[in-house]
Amino acid sequence: MESLDKLPFAVARSSRATLVEQVAEGLRRAIDSGFYKPGDVLPTTRGLADALGVSRIVTRAAVRELAEAGLINPKPSVGSVVLGRHGKLWRGNVLFISRAKGWMYYANVFTATLRTRLVKAGWLFTHVAVEPGADGNVDVSELELQLTHPVTLAVVLFDNPVAERLLSRSGVPFVTIGDVQSCRLKGCVGHVRYDRSAAASEIAKAAVEAGVKTALQVGCADFDDIGAAMKAAGIRTKKWTIPIPKDGIMPMVVSSAARDAFAERLAGRARCPQRAAAAWGQAALPDLVYFSDDYLCVGALAAFVAADIRVPDDVRVVTWANSGNGPFYAKELTRTEMDPQGDADKIATAVLARLENRPGDLPPTLGPVFRRGATL
Repeated sequence: MESLDKLPFAVARSSRATLVEQVAEGLRRAIDSGFYKPGDVLPTTRGLADALGVSRIVTRAAVRELAEAGLINPKPSVGSVVLGRHGKLWRGNVLFISRAKGWMYYANVFTATLRTRLVKAGWLFTHVAVEPGADGNVDVSELELQLTHPVTLAVVLFDNPVAERLLSRSGVPFVTIGDVQSCRLKGCVGHVRYDRSAAASEIAKAAVEAGVKTALQVGCADFDDIGAAMKAAGIRTKKWTIPIPKDGIMPMVVSSAARDAFAERLAGRARCPQRAAAAWGQAALPDLVYFSDDYLCVGALAAFVAADIRVPDDVRVVTWANSGNGPFYAKELTRTEMDPQGDADKIATAVLARLENRPGDLPPTLGPVFRRGATL
């Protein structure tokens, strides 16, 4: 086993930064500080994992980040050779700010795609997470530290008022991507709006064609609203917000909460059809259930299967989804589908055009597209 007594950093599982981010940043600063000098060979991913108490999945990902950034050169049978800051001349630094929800598939794929495009074009990509902690306070110390270094442009994914105000005061130009209509802060050079209900009219049109008269819209909090489009199409629509526990691994927590909530309602339907009819609307089940979260859909489908409710025979289903990430069912689900890779490519193309003084505008909106499957 390697001797790593002098490893100059550690990781903290209590930190809001992911383990990969912490290991990558620790190695990066070790190179910046001269602890590892050009020509040195980094410890192996196994040695780093053992010393830091993390998995090799984490250390491999961190080393890959450094290789993409041009700080090291992995050589077969040799190891990761340190190039140092002079191993690659960066054209500038793009600061990317997101929230710390590492379980969000969309954000993870978006971030990875944007990083790959910018690094390939010669721009350093620095990622910072800014989000309220358990006490409600927002820790911006990491962002403030990054702003002490040169930043060419910042990109903010999802509405983040605290980070945006700090950027505005810093003088760093920035682009925002979120649900709000616009960004009027000084220094904001572009805004892209997420129109989460972009496919609502197409859902309503398909529902009318299928003979849907009643619908239930299910969400967690702050979910996209298709109610107006459904009402305009003459479909009676109710909303149901399922409370989500704060503890646990979020995808499983969301799915479990939906499974249990639907199982309880379906059990009431079996025990007392009249009471269940009052809970669901005009019938024991609505004609259509729309899930504004894919993990909610996963849990509800499990409850349907357990209660011998068939989709679409007994109830029709439409779900929010991400391209390449299900959810999966025996029949192809009708869905409103986001494309995180495609969205990131659009943003990367526009950002690179701005950085390189070429023509190219940010897309005014991003949003889901309607994919009709067998469940509507």
